This record gives sequence, structure tokens and C-alpha cells, in this order.
Amino acid sequence: MKIQVLEKQVAAAGEIVRLVEELDYRYAKLTGVALLDNVGVDCTLLTSNVDGAELFPDNFEVGFLQTNAFVPPDKRFFSIQPRDAKGKKINIDFKDGSSANGYPYVLRIYLRLSND
Repeated sequence: MKIQVLEKQVAAAGEIVRLVEELDYRYAKLTGVALLDNVGVDCTLLTSNVDGAELFPDNFEVGFLQTNAFVPPDKRFFSIQPRDAKGKKINIDFKDGSSANGYPYVLRIYLRLSND
């Protein structure tokens, strides 16, 4: 198992940021997604896909994927139906909910990859 991290700075409240990255080619499947609670509330994934195949529906509420320090690390991921990884491109358009503790901040989206 591997945790791959997507990072992008969110400069201002309400900003939309695009994350585009290749999944680690050494791992066969994407099996989970997580975000910490530092992004605040009311954030959305406007779009999310892996090589064009929808990951979550458009305008998906980030709150379903968020966790905090009180959740054990091995329980923090929102499990998904395994998706092919192996170097495929992941695209995410994230819209800030204007409620983070401060700006700018670094958005981190954690991806759980596996060969199982």
C-alpha cells in the first residue's frame, strides 16, 4: 500500500484550484481518498476523474471525505470501488468553501493506492 498526496495552494476564499497528476505507476489500484478538516466546510469537488472516468459525481461535497486528528490513521480513508491506477492521470477541480482557518493554505488530497 502507498499513500500518494496531491498538493495545491488555495490563495483566497472561494478559489477554484485544479489538481492534475499521474497516479504512481508501481501501484495497480486506487482504493481510497481522504482530506483533512483544515479546508473548512462547504467545499466541493466540482469535477473528479481518473483518465476521464468519473471518480465522484460533479459538485461532490468534500465533507464526505474529510477526517480529523481524532480518527485513527488507518480509518481516515473514504473507500471507493477500486480503480485502475498504474500511471493514469487524476484530475480534480476543487472549490474552496470560504471557511478555512486562514488563507493561503495548502490543500492536500490523500490517495490510497494498492497492489492487492
